[in-house]
Amino acid sequence: MFYCFILSEEMPPSEKPYLNFVIEPELLKRLDDFRFKQRFATRAAAIKWLLDWALSQKPVPEKEA
Repeated sequence: MFYCFILSEEMPPSEKPYLNFVIEPELLKRLDDFRFKQRFATRAAAIKWLLDWALSQKPVPEKEA
């Protein structure tokens, strides 16, 4: 299960967009293991790094049959 909410339409220009989502417990464990192994200060920092890295790989989702 994955929910993601992007709240940026009505935000003042001085604030950054806010993401909020729900993930499975196993994925959270993998994220936290990665965070601590790589010594990220926060979970958010690890998520931002992972998103930036993943998108820089120019992924192409597989098409569903």
